[in-house]
Amino acid sequence: MSIESSISPSVDDMDKQLIEILNGLIHLCHDAHAGYMKAAEGINSSAYKTMFAEYALQRGRFATQLGNFVEDHGGDPGDDGHAMNMFIRGWANIIPVLMGGDYGAIFAECERSEDAAKKAYECVMEKGIPKDIFPVIEQQYEQITEAHDRIHNLREAYYLEHKN
Repeated sequence: MSIESSISPSVDDMDKQLIEILNGLIHLCHDAHAGYMKAAEGINSSAYKTMFAEYALQRGRFATQLGNFVEDHGGDPGDDGHAMNMFIRGWANIIPVLMGGDYGAIFAECERSEDAAKKAYECVMEKGIPKDIFPVIEQQYEQITEAHDRIHNLREAYYLEHKN
């Protein structure tokens, strides 16, 4: 092994790292898709059903976009590998929260899950992501932040309205 190859990773290693990172985001998007679908199915308000369903579809689109990049770099977007454990995942408590029926708690769980997604995207954007992929990740991050902020505002408004 040459000194040069031990200092900088090969293109294949760089692709493998990128694929792992993107697959981690894909898994987050799949989790969010499933979580938002459960929220849409479990809430009574038609306006919130629509909002949650739209966010679910959005996350499905995000996963597809990221999956295309994974394939472009020779990877399998369905490969779990290490990707599933790369980021803190949300949505674990959505079903129990939905069963409770408290809209404030539902909004809080969605917001908590979006916090985890935002942190994952922030972590990824700090890495050396290729210039052709970075704008897509940045755009997805901005849309996740918009969803987070909307849900945060709904949670705050709900708690103000139902205070005592």
